[in-house]
Amino acid sequence: MSIRNDLLEAILTATGTGGVPTDNFAGGLLDYNDLATATTPISHTGGATTPLTNDEAGAFTNKLYPPVGVTDVWDAINDEFDWSDLKLGDMVDIRLDIVVTTSSANQEITVELELGQGGFSYRIPFIQLFYKTSGVKKVGAFIGLYMGDTNTLNNKGQFIFTSANNADIKVNGWFCKIIRRG
Repeated sequence: MSIRNDLLEAILTATGTGGVPTDNFAGGLLDYNDLATATTPISHTGGATTPLTNDEAGAFTNKLYPPVGVTDVWDAINDEFDWSDLKLGDMVDIRLDIVVTTSSANQEITVELELGQGGFSYRIPFIQLFYKTSGVKKVGAFIGLYMGDTNTLNNKGQFIFTSANNADIKVNGWFCKIIRRG
């Protein structure tokens, strides 16, 4: 096995890559758990748009494993995603975990990820659910996105909740898997 490693190193050195490819993918994770809405849920008024908040003060917040060069992608002070540590071509997979208390039978709820806030904003559908009965609903979804243009990369993002009826929202949190282009 040592001979194969020596041979690989010799090939990489001879081809000018110096031993380690420079265009590697690297990854890490950040997990943001909310504390405030555990006791005081977000109150949604039917027909309005309601941004989801996350103070990242929950017991399961984990910011120990970001990829190299990334400090954060969530700004808890302004309740928005901040992609400034990323670059074009980087990818972010986000898992959203909320608990919604619906107020009406036959109630539809929608969560979208609004990107490009401060530039040309646009929304990516995240969750669209229809409940026949009112009550407490555990909601989770997973989506992948990428920094494909400077509008997305250089502007903020935020989760937006909508429903024609009133609802209360408890944010358990969101987990972000970050994959960086080398």
